[in-house]
Amino acid sequence: MPPQPLAPQDAHRAVDLALRAGELLLSAGASAAEVTATCTVVARSCGLRRVECDITFTSITVSGHAAEDAGAVSGLRLVQQRELDYSRATAVHNVVGDLAAGRVTPAEADRRLESVAASRQPYRRWVVTGARALLAAAVAVLLGAGAAVTAAAFGATVLVDLAIDRLGRRGLPAFFLNAVGGLIATAVALALVAADIGVRPSLVVAGGIVLLLPGVTLVGAVHDAITGFYVTASARAFETFLLTAGIISGVAVGLSIGVRLGVPVAMWDPPSVGLADVPLQLVAAAAISGSFAVANHAPRRTLAPAAAAGALGWAVFVGLDQLRLTVTLATAAAAVVIGLGSFVLAARQRVPALVYVAAGIIPLLPGLTIYRGLRRLTEGDTLGGMALLGTAITVGLALAAGSLLGEYVAQALRRTRLPGERRLTGLVQARGVRPRSRSDHRSQASRA
Repeated sequence: MPPQPLAPQDAHRAVDLALRAGELLLSAGASAAEVTATCTVVARSCGLRRVECDITFTSITVSGHAAEDAGAVSGLRLVQQRELDYSRATAVHNVVGDLAAGRVTPAEADRRLESVAASRQPYRRWVVTGARALLAAAVAVLLGAGAAVTAAAFGATVLVDLAIDRLGRRGLPAFFLNAVGGLIATAVALALVAADIGVRPSLVVAGGIVLLLPGVTLVGAVHDAITGFYVTASARAFETFLLTAGIISGVAVGLSIGVRLGVPVAMWDPPSVGLADVPLQLVAAAAISGSFAVANHAPRRTLAPAAAAGALGWAVFVGLDQLRLTVTLATAAAAVVIGLGSFVLAARQRVPALVYVAAGIIPLLPGLTIYRGLRRLTEGDTLGGMALLGTAITVGLALAAGSLLGEYVAQALRRTRLPGERRLTGLVQARGVRPRSRSDHRSQASRA
């Protein structure tokens, strides 16, 4: 029996529910492909036909038909604030999965999404600040820093995080927030040089600004480009450039102040890997990924696997690097392993694979390379700057493509799948979801 057409009010509610789910995911850091799949699944699960979803960097549009011969019903939702929040993304993921599987009605899904939007973040503010500072300290260790520089990176990141949090609440744009962060990190380095502590100021600055580096944004841009969302990819790429330019502006101002105060600082390029002790590298990589998960509000049950994903990815990278493979190939292979393992584990734990993929690739991100490339461009070294930026883009492409390939391989190897399961992040795919009729909703509500 073909599904009955939806009433006009039910069609509008279906569009609104799809937009709400998409808005929560996009603001929490999900990719354009995942948001598109989610909105389409929600709308079709609520009974709409011929659903179309369009994503830009700041807006979501969903349209569908209540019946085959009915006019289209559409809606638009703007996403004005973005903050990585993997607890929220996980909650939306589970609501959409339950709706598509028929375990909840659209009305119940709507109430659950309202609860998700109003829920508080799982970690206190001081815990998030500490996690970000620990991430910076672990990056400094991975770059070969000693105890003094590691402590300085930790302290600088605490100051940067507190400053940008307070200024961000006042509505200061991200460009200026990054400039302030770069200035604070440089000021800490200048103070250590003035005190004749005997540290490499470049490592202090590198550790202090790692919180601000847009490596995740670059990988997201490449991910969107690979999956066909070129407008969103272009916007993310420009955001990467703008945020990095803000950091460089802050560092440049700090260096100018240092010169006027008689404390000149030479910013040497930090090494990509400065430790010969591989076990310590693995511990640092695990700390980076685990800290990233906490700093971005990942569910508590995902913290240990996220740290393990970081260590695993770094182990693969170091092992292939020892075999004299290029950095790009080693990075891509590590990303494939991370993507494969993340998909399998995420399916068992009912969380988006994004949680483990994002945390696992953090030690491999080219954020510092982006910073060094743009800094060389500002210093007049056009060839050197373009070469470093090309390397960063190549590494970002390797990370995004490798993690996607790993998820494809993982799904291909799975023998059992949920009906209509989507290949990207464990969400159900839009194709194969039968539009529900009003009688379906009434019968499900009576069973509940």
